[in-house]
Amino acid sequence: MSFRWIIVILFVYLGIQVSFAQSPYFREITDREGLPSLVVYDIYQSQKGYIWLGTEAGLCRYDGTKFETYAIKNVQGKSFTNIREDSQGTIYCMNFLSQLFKIKNKEAIPVALPKSVAKHGFRTYLIDQNDNFWLCADKLYFKAGKESWQVVNLPTTHGAKSIWQDKQQNIWVLSYNGEIHRVNLKLEKIQTIKPPEDLIAFQIQSKNLRVLSKEGNRFYSYDFDTNRWTRIWQDIGNKTIEQIRGFQEDNQGNVWIFTSKGVMHYQTQSKQIKIVIKDVFISHLIQDREGNYWFSSLGQGLFVLSSLEIIHFNRDNSKLNFEQIDCLEADHLGNIYLGTSGEHLFYLDTKCTHLNASYQLSEGGVECLLFDKKRQQLYVENNLLSVFDTKTKRLIKELSIGNTPKDLALFQDKYLISVAGDASFIHAIKPETPIPHYSNENPYLNPNTFVLRRQRGRAVCTEDNYERFWIAYSDGLYYYEAGKARELRAVNNQPIIAISLRVDREGIVWAGTIQQGVFAIKNKQVIKHLHTNNGLISNFCKVVSDNGFLYLGTDQGLQVHHIKTGQNRIFNQQDGLPSNVINDLIVQKDKIYLATNRGLSILNKDFSTTNHQPPLIYFTGFDIWDEAQKLQKAYQLDYHENNLMLHFTGLAFRSGGSFRYKYRMKRLDKKWTHVESSHNFARYSALPSGQYQFEVKAINEDGVESNKTATVYIEIAYPVWEKWWFITLMVLLALGLIMVVFRNQAKAMRRKNQMERALGKATLESLKLQMNPHFLFNAMSAIQRYMIRNDAPKASNYLAQFSKLMRAVLENARSEYISLAQEIEMLENYLALQKLQHRGSFHYTITVDEALDPEEVTIPPMFSQPFIENAIEHGLTDQEQEGLINISFDLDNDFIVLKITDNGIGLEKSRERKQTQVKNHQSLATKITEERIGLYKKSLKKNIAFEVTSSGQGTQVIFHLPYQNL
Repeated sequence: MSFRWIIVILFVYLGIQVSFAQSPYFREITDREGLPSLVVYDIYQSQKGYIWLGTEAGLCRYDGTKFETYAIKNVQGKSFTNIREDSQGTIYCMNFLSQLFKIKNKEAIPVALPKSVAKHGFRTYLIDQNDNFWLCADKLYFKAGKESWQVVNLPTTHGAKSIWQDKQQNIWVLSYNGEIHRVNLKLEKIQTIKPPEDLIAFQIQSKNLRVLSKEGNRFYSYDFDTNRWTRIWQDIGNKTIEQIRGFQEDNQGNVWIFTSKGVMHYQTQSKQIKIVIKDVFISHLIQDREGNYWFSSLGQGLFVLSSLEIIHFNRDNSKLNFEQIDCLEADHLGNIYLGTSGEHLFYLDTKCTHLNASYQLSEGGVECLLFDKKRQQLYVENNLLSVFDTKTKRLIKELSIGNTPKDLALFQDKYLISVAGDASFIHAIKPETPIPHYSNENPYLNPNTFVLRRQRGRAVCTEDNYERFWIAYSDGLYYYEAGKARELRAVNNQPIIAISLRVDREGIVWAGTIQQGVFAIKNKQVIKHLHTNNGLISNFCKVVSDNGFLYLGTDQGLQVHHIKTGQNRIFNQQDGLPSNVINDLIVQKDKIYLATNRGLSILNKDFSTTNHQPPLIYFTGFDIWDEAQKLQKAYQLDYHENNLMLHFTGLAFRSGGSFRYKYRMKRLDKKWTHVESSHNFARYSALPSGQYQFEVKAINEDGVESNKTATVYIEIAYPVWEKWWFITLMVLLALGLIMVVFRNQAKAMRRKNQMERALGKATLESLKLQMNPHFLFNAMSAIQRYMIRNDAPKASNYLAQFSKLMRAVLENARSEYISLAQEIEMLENYLALQKLQHRGSFHYTITVDEALDPEEVTIPPMFSQPFIENAIEHGLTDQEQEGLINISFDLDNDFIVLKITDNGIGLEKSRERKQTQVKNHQSLATKITEERIGLYKKSLKKNIAFEVTSSGQGTQVIFHLPYQNL
């Protein structure tokens, strides 16, 4: 339908009523939510989905969570308006001092203007579909790309006031003399139209031109086919309209007129016009991509309307001066009584949807209501229980049935059941009606009232067909039947703590609970249990059943649950509900009535609030070690740049911030990570080297995901030691090193084997020196002497020493090191046998430095014995004086100094005697010792040295042996 006929139907003497008594719910955004100024001149949604605002405090961008204000340098005025965008997504804006700016990389860049425009200013501008600029000033200016500004010749000298582009890319210009000119992109004037009155705004449609008059508040339509004007807006007076600022058509073809005193809305289907915002100066409005309406105001911030399906009554638009509504009750006509927190009872005419009456109560708020259809009476709880005559509209009496009843029910049309804060009661409506007994212990409260149970009650419902009723207490759910009361428990034997009880047409009792969800009960058995794990949005439920549906009032909004299919519909604050907490609800024909703490809400029974519009998702920041980086599609980072934080923003305005993100780092994360909208970043504190693809999506309040995935590619370089060429080189070097080591080990093994053979040979030679036949023969002969003399003790003693010496020599020959104690014991045995052999011709001493522990210190074995034998055999034999051999072990730094000193004839005389005597024994001590020392140095890597000195009388042999502990 064309706009002309819409407005004709609206106002041309058809008596359309402008309604003020009801309005949808608006969410207000003010400085409490971070809006930098309550004065907002312009509002615009960009191609990327952000909401841009021109405010008194500057230009800002809103993502649904936070506001970002742009600092603009060299600006002469902070107030901005006329926000525009080119096809590349660049945002432009102007201030009231006619400075034009473009936003690029979060910086505002001034746009060069013609000199006359910079001096005298301009009113507005247009960016056409080809990104050409048009300026409305004293003249109409045009600029294509980087070309210079040029003047468009119009058949007027009054200048351009406003400008518009139609779908055929024609430019329409309203001049200050009131004429409308059509110009093509070749800057050629095609048509000039003279409106009947001065205009404040106009829009171009496919077949007509709509204009809004400056005086008289009238609309006109110009038909391009007939070239005729038609007045389609009849003046309806300043009291309603005030000063009109402009008009806008939404995506559904409805018309919005914004004024200095509010907003009017015309619905094309219902053909009704309503004032939806009163007493607010509205500067502009838009409808975003999700269908939400945004209204900017001068002084009261932003108003956001999510849904037109809901009607709302509150203190501002009705007589409802107490917004907290605790209970609802319908009369026989379907009209609804409202119980509030104040001392008034309100009445809603559901036919005209109008609160047309309120009734003063004696005291207190109203917690529950019950309508008696037969007697046309309304039971009203206001501390006591009052009876309200719905015909005369008067309170006719008060009943004393408990303290502050919480719920009421009629039973068999003869009894009134009241569950109160202290007990539950059954009351005979007529005094002569006998009261059934359910307990012999409970007394009568009065002749007409019987106490059922002294326990706090919450809800009641009746099954008249079974002569049974149910009462929900604070400690469980009970049913009363055949004069007895019994408790019904859940399947897990837990008590059912209900706050709402309803019986449907099929005889199923539905129990809504505080935190257990909803129970379905039939024939005194639980047949179904609904809770948050199988579909409910909350376990706190007040329930109404109607035609196969459950209508659940929760603390998270309204949920409509299809009993058979399990499908759900939800209506909450994101959809336009003023409060998620629903105190009571009534379902009638095609309407749902909801009692909330912020008024009464009414919505269509077949409402559809699913937001099918996928949210948008963008990357907004990339940090390395908490330092912000320039935004890019891909990052190539060094190996140590692996502490990352990725920031992202989802745009889902209807959700009110209650949407979610899911993200993953491909190649690292196997599953998606889900987080709430407040957690709009992902941190990776130690990302390994490699190539990654980070992906993130936004999920709106109805589970709809972003169509596109925001992706960033990340490559973290491998360190030098992890690169392939380095690893290859290291492998080759390792293989070479292994080969070298193997060859060296083989050589070392051969050398070791050679040295061991040589050392073994030297050891064997040394062993031969110690066990030469001459010594053995002489030792055995000396022992034999004692045996011949029958000196058994000495023979046995020396024989034991001989055996110990032989065993020690053989055992120690296999060891590279022996303890100093073992060496001393072996020397003691050897010297004792030598002394025996030489008939005590010499004496000997063995001394050990106190700093040495013979049991802990080790030395190479059998170095001293050959030199002791030489001293005895060649130095002490046949000398006149008694022989003496001193053996000492001293500690000198890291060496043990072994000294062998004798008082024999000395080296020179010993050599002379050897030359003149026949050799019975060839002494190889020095040679063999030198060979052993050389082999020890090579094999054990130890420094061993010895020296032999003689001063003419006596000889001294000194060994420097390495100090080593066991």
